[in-house]
Amino acid sequence: MEILLKSHRTTMRFYLLTISNIIFAALMLSTPVFGVTGYVRYTEASFCMDSCSIYFLEDEYGEFLSWITHLDDIEMLNDYNDRFVDIEGDTVQCVECDAINVSSITISNECQMPVDCFADPCLVSECLSYPDAECVANYCGGCWADYYLNGELIYCDSATDCVDLTGIDFGLCTMALGIGWVNNSCVYVSGCDFVADSVDYTNAFFNSMDDCIQSCVFVSDIEINQLPIAFNLYNNFPNPFNPVTALRYDLPEDALVNITIYDMMGRIVKNLVSNHQTAGYKSIKWNATNDSGSPVSAGIYLYQVKAGKYRQTRKMVLLK
Repeated sequence: MEILLKSHRTTMRFYLLTISNIIFAALMLSTPVFGVTGYVRYTEASFCMDSCSIYFLEDEYGEFLSWITHLDDIEMLNDYNDRFVDIEGDTVQCVECDAINVSSITISNECQMPVDCFADPCLVSECLSYPDAECVANYCGGCWADYYLNGELIYCDSATDCVDLTGIDFGLCTMALGIGWVNNSCVYVSGCDFVADSVDYTNAFFNSMDDCIQSCVFVSDIEINQLPIAFNLYNNFPNPFNPVTALRYDLPEDALVNITIYDMMGRIVKNLVSNHQTAGYKSIKWNATNDSGSPVSAGIYLYQVKAGKYRQTRKMVLLK
């Protein structure tokens, strides 16, 4: 009997030890879900030969933290590029690298080194598609105006202005680009690409003839028959841009016009216009250079138009 009890105890210890080893091994092999905070960055070249190394996370000092991915939809990370975020996820093994497979990502404003801005981002921004949205200024890595509706982050669409596509060569391909304003008419436009002369005209096309007529024909008739009745500065187009964008404004009376480009620190980047102009519908292009003619870096810029007693400022984003 004593021998049987000793054998039973030994067998039980063996089973308990085996179970403990299995549990320990399972814990070692499982991939925990954890949280990381930092800036999302995009890299031009994939060092790991797969989608695991398209985006990475770095801290506020520019130090690399981890590769990040989203296996279900890698493109969704583009919405958070250069933003300070909180992420949760588990580690996945890719061809050459480990990466965090993001399961949750939210924009954070709790960075330790916020930037100084020339103006409150919410004062130089607007959400035309959701007028009731709440604007929250975020100073982590830039001067951001984040819009929330019922507590959820939303993306605001800018109103489509009428862009004259007359004389723009989109190539001799038959791909349908959309409906555009050409030679004072709304017409179907085809071509090889939405980009012409380094300008992306994607947002210059309409989905329906009615939308084009509403935005272009009616506006064109007004512009032909009368001068502007009020000063107005429009959103630049395209925006974001690289490297050329157009600034449009309405001048209701003759005035001395000054158009200045600032960075978000309030420093003058470019004195674009400084002359006397007659009343009318005006536009001018900026090619992302400073007063010395050197290209400026990617980022957020402000453009301000002063005309007599009028003054208005808007925001634009330069991509590289």
